[in-house]
Order: sequence, then C-alpha cells, then structure tokens
Amino acid sequence: MKNQINNWGGFTLIEFLIVISLVVILGSFSAVFYSRFLTQNNVSTIQDQYIGELRKAQAYAMVSKRGTNWGVNYNAATRSIRFYQGSSYTGTFIESFTVASNISMTSTGSFDINFTRISGLPTSGVNTTITIAGNNTTRTITVESSGRITR
Repeated sequence: MKNQINNWGGFTLIEFLIVISLVVILGSFSAVFYSRFLTQNNVSTIQDQYIGELRKAQAYAMVSKRGTNWGVNYNAATRSIRFYQGSSYTGTFIESFTVASNISMTSTGSFDINFTRISGLPTSGVNTTITIAGNNTTRTITVESSGRITR
C-alpha cells in the first residue's frame, strides 16, 4: 500500500493548449463566415428596399398623389437611398435609408429614377440597371423604359 501512486485526474498543460488552440481556430473561422453572411444579407436587404421604394414611387406617380412626379435617388456621397416627391432629387424627401459601407453600388444610367404622373414611366426613357455588390455577392435591379422593375 505504501508504494501506491496517487492517481490525480485532470488535464496536462499540453492538452489544455491543444483545446485552447482548437477553440481559437474554430472561432476565427466562424467570425469570417458570420461577416460574410451579414454582407450577403445586407446586399439582399438593400435590393429589397430599393425595389420597394421604386415601386412605391411609381405607384404614387400613377395615382398622381399630391399632383406631382415621384422618384428614388441614390446619393453616393451620403450613401443613402432617398424616396422623394417632385421632378428631381432636390424635391421633398419623404424617406431615406443608409447603405452600409461594405456595399458598393453602380448604375448603367443615372441613380436618379423619376416616374411621370399618370403613366408611371421613368422620365429618363432608357433602361437602367443598378448593381448592388458586396463580398462576392451581387444583385441587380433593372428599371425598363416601359416602367417594369425587375430583380
């Protein structure tokens, strides 16, 4: 009995360091995946909000709400999308929302899309494609000269 060795339970330093390093590695991978998820979600959200504002502006113009044109404008300097009343983006702003800094937006035409009263047609008379991108995720919005708005 005197020669019996006490058998203590627990972790050795090496086992502890291995577990900590695995937790750090898994944590760093999950942070990358989570940030990618957030960016993809932001791109989809911006596309949905932009399309919603375009359709609302077109509907307001078609029913001649307040007897004027309606439009949507993206301002790159302030990174905001604005829903406005009037014939140009210098009109009265009704709603505005901000685009996240990790999202980029480009357009084949003007970012200012204004719809004429009654007909609801874009005043530019040309097809415009707006591209929203971020972290390898790209979404497009097309406003056709016929007034059709598509994803």
